[in-house]
Amino acid sequence: MKPARVRISAENLSDFISRLFQAKGMSAADAGSVAEVVAWADQRGVASHGISRVPLYLDVIERGQMDVRAEPVVDSRAGAVFVLDGRKCAGAVAMKRAVEECAKRAKAHGVAVGVVARTTHTGAIGHYAHWAAERGFAAIFCNTGPPIMAYHGTRAASVATSPIAIGVPGENGPVVLDMATSLIANGKLIAARDRGEPIPPDWALSKEGDICTDPALAAILLPLGGPKGSGLAFMFECLTGMLGNNPIILDQAGKKRVHTANAMMVLIDVSLFRPLEEYKREMGKLGRLMKALPKADGVDEVLLPGERGTREFDKRGREGISLSRKSWTRIVEAGEKIGVSAPAVQDI
Repeated sequence: MKPARVRISAENLSDFISRLFQAKGMSAADAGSVAEVVAWADQRGVASHGISRVPLYLDVIERGQMDVRAEPVVDSRAGAVFVLDGRKCAGAVAMKRAVEECAKRAKAHGVAVGVVARTTHTGAIGHYAHWAAERGFAAIFCNTGPPIMAYHGTRAASVATSPIAIGVPGENGPVVLDMATSLIANGKLIAARDRGEPIPPDWALSKEGDICTDPALAAILLPLGGPKGSGLAFMFECLTGMLGNNPIILDQAGKKRVHTANAMMVLIDVSLFRPLEEYKREMGKLGRLMKALPKADGVDEVLLPGERGTREFDKRGREGISLSRKSWTRIVEAGEKIGVSAPAVQDI
C-alpha cells in the first residue's frame, strides 16, 4: 500500500496549478494569481483551501460559472470607496486587483473600503490580509458565497460559511486571524470523507436537516457558537452582497445553488496613527505578554493568531509541502483530463 501522504516543493506545486488553469484558457498572470493563493494555503497547512479546491474550480469553469477571460472592473464611488465587479472571474484575480486598489486609496486617504461583487471562491482570505499587513495596513476582510450553512435554529442551508480575516503588522511579520463562521471549514468535511472517518455530531447536518456523523451524508455545516456564527454570516451578507448588488441568499433562496462570491475589505494606514516601526515594536511586546501568561493544563505553548501557520509555511518552504495522497491523486487526474502532466512527488 502506498503512503497516505506525498511531498512536493512549493515552486513545483504552484507551477502545476498555474499550468492547469492556463490549459483552461486563463492568462498566465491570472493563473499565477490563483496558483499563488492555493499554494499559499497548502504551505501554511490549511488543506481546506489548498489543492482540495482545484477540482471544484475546474468544474466551475466547465459549468460556465467562472469566466477565465473576465476582466474585473473598478467602479469608484468616492475617493476612498469603490466596488469591483468581478464579472465571474477567478476569486484570486478579483481579490488581488481589489486589495491593490484598496491599498492605493488607503495610502491617499488614510482608510479605504472596497466591495467585491460577482466573483468566485476567493480562497483563503487570510492571504490578502497578510499581504496588506506586510505593507503597513491594518486590514479587515469578510466574504460570502452560496448558502451551505444552517442559520441558528433552522435545519436548512441558509447562509454561507462566511469567513473573516483581520491582519495587522507585527514585529516579526503580520499577525493574522483567519476564521470561518462555521464550526469547521467545508474542506475539513472533504478531508473526513477522504479518510472515511466519522465526524462529530456538531459539525454538520444531512441534506434532510438531521444531525449527521457520516461525512458522506453531511450536507449542511453548522455555525460556530450557534447564533454568534450564523449572526456574523448574516451580517457579512449585508456588508458584501447587499452592498455590492449581488445578494446571494436572496437570489438563491429555494433555488439550485449557483457558484458565486462577494467580499468586503477595509484597509487602514497604520502610520497615520503612530509610526509604523513603533507600532510593530509594541505588537512584539503585546505578543510576548500573551505568551507569558499562565498556561492551561495540557498546553505547551500559547500561540498568537496565525503563528502556527507561519511556522508551517517556513518549514514547508524548506522541506516541501505535505499533501494527502487522495487530494493529490484527485488533482493529478483532473490534469490528465486536460492534458497537463503532474510533477514528480515524494512519498512520505
